[in-house]
Amino acid sequence: MFSLLTPMPGLPWYLLPIWPLIFWRIQRLKAWFRETGGPGSQMLWGVMNDGRVVLLRLSDDLSVPLSCSFRAPVSDRLGDALSGDTLAPPSVPSIRRLPAPLAARSPGLRRECGHQTLPRPDT
Repeated sequence: MFSLLTPMPGLPWYLLPIWPLIFWRIQRLKAWFRETGGPGSQMLWGVMNDGRVVLLRLSDDLSVPLSCSFRAPVSDRLGDALSGDTLAPPSVPSIRRLPAPLAARSPGLRRECGHQTLPRPDT
């Protein structure tokens, strides 16, 4: 355990002079998490070698809506599209999987459209 006057264990000696600033940043991060994190959510923070306090990991249990959060109504079609449950039926072929027509593969059509093939680079 650490406090304002006792630095955290394992802190490098060159960060001891700025420990009050690091402690203040840790307290600010904890206060932010208490306000925004839901019940049961957890956080993992750390101190970098240069004294920055960073957030390493947040739990996924931030899905609990806060009492003051605003929820806009969503249409049924948009809700279905965002849920990802409704996928295209497998009988519908994807356009990307279809082969190109023979005329598009011919070099004559490329010349007519202005596409030039560049020479291969020397490697």
